[in-house]
Amino acid sequence: MPSIMSETVGEVATHLTISDDPILVPIDNYIPYDSTQVLRKDTNVIFVSFELDKVALDENFHGNAEALNHIIRSIHRVIDDKTLAIRCVQIVGMASIEGSADYNYNLGMQRAEALKRYIKQQVPSLDDEVFDISSGGEAWSELRSLVEDSEFDGKAQVLDIIKHTRNPWLREVRIKELNDGKVYQYLRDNLFVGQRVAGYMRIYYDVVSQPEPAPEQEPVEEPAPEPVEEPVLEPMVVETTSYSDTEGPWRWAVKTNLLFDAALAPNVEIERWLGKNNRFSLMAEVWFPWYVWRHNSNAYEVLNIGLEARYWLTHSKKHYNRPITGWFIGAYAAGGKYDIEWKSKGDQGEYTSLGLSVGYTWRIGRNLNFEASVAGGWVAGPYRHYEGRFDDTHLIWQRNGHLSYFGPTKAKFSLVWLWPVRRGK
Repeated sequence: MPSIMSETVGEVATHLTISDDPILVPIDNYIPYDSTQVLRKDTNVIFVSFELDKVALDENFHGNAEALNHIIRSIHRVIDDKTLAIRCVQIVGMASIEGSADYNYNLGMQRAEALKRYIKQQVPSLDDEVFDISSGGEAWSELRSLVEDSEFDGKAQVLDIIKHTRNPWLREVRIKELNDGKVYQYLRDNLFVGQRVAGYMRIYYDVVSQPEPAPEQEPVEEPAPEPVEEPVLEPMVVETTSYSDTEGPWRWAVKTNLLFDAALAPNVEIERWLGKNNRFSLMAEVWFPWYVWRHNSNAYEVLNIGLEARYWLTHSKKHYNRPITGWFIGAYAAGGKYDIEWKSKGDQGEYTSLGLSVGYTWRIGRNLNFEASVAGGWVAGPYRHYEGRFDDTHLIWQRNGHLSYFGPTKAKFSLVWLWPVRRGK
């Protein structure tokens, strides 16, 4: 714990005994969080814990009540002392290594936000600007420290994997392979629970100069003492940990449109979501019914290929820490060809389509979402009308035309399989 050397702070020590409350630290000793820190061995840290894959803060879980009371009590000690002011409340949210790095980064941020909301509810006078919120994501530094302090078969191999494997997803895979999964199971049962936390790191305070009160005196002609001007405190800029989307594994979704399936039109869509906040995604689709029956007198042949870029406006309130859920808007481009024939009369053609889409996605299972969307735009392209002759062995062209259409173009009720999705903890 850093010592307090200034005379000013020493004068107020009778009001606030710093040494008995280690999470109270002068602002001059502010330390930005970085992922190399091992918070579990820091005496200036208080943790609150979360249940498996949860972001809701339960006061009755794993000793949280005592930790939360300490946090709120410490904040009030600073607020109640008029010579002090809170400058920064630093919170770091974390997750265990189970699952994808991107998911766990978001999970850690949501846990930090949950602790912030709790503090704001208990102390409404705190401004949002004093909070320094960041995510530690997968707490690999914490896990390494826990492993070093434990004894189990496979300890050396785990430490070697953590040290020499840079990709976090590959680290987890290699640890799972140790001793037919027994090492990983030991970590789950004994160590991972200590990582599912929001680390309430420190409350940084500053000393506020106060003017000395003027002494009482009889009315005289002497001018009143000039008030002591308080120093202007510059606002502190807090840097938070940035996160790069390239640090995590690739993230995909595979879909099928149930409406097309009902129309006997096989289809598949593949979506990749992008960006450190999971706000963007890129989707490619193809549908390809290709049927001929009744001696070629009927045909249902369509090949459509399209791309769509989406921006996700919100995540669903129930599953806000899961990518590609909630409302989205998109822009698409598609093209293809078709041959639609009925009773020896039909049309062949090619087309191009451009338009906009809007939709909403719900989570309905661990790896499963449900999407509903509509799209509208412009469709255009040449076509040829024909008739089949000689038992439909020859197509006789009747006329040519050009399709030009503007209006609704697509409706979707799609099942969405998230692959690969590994749950963050």
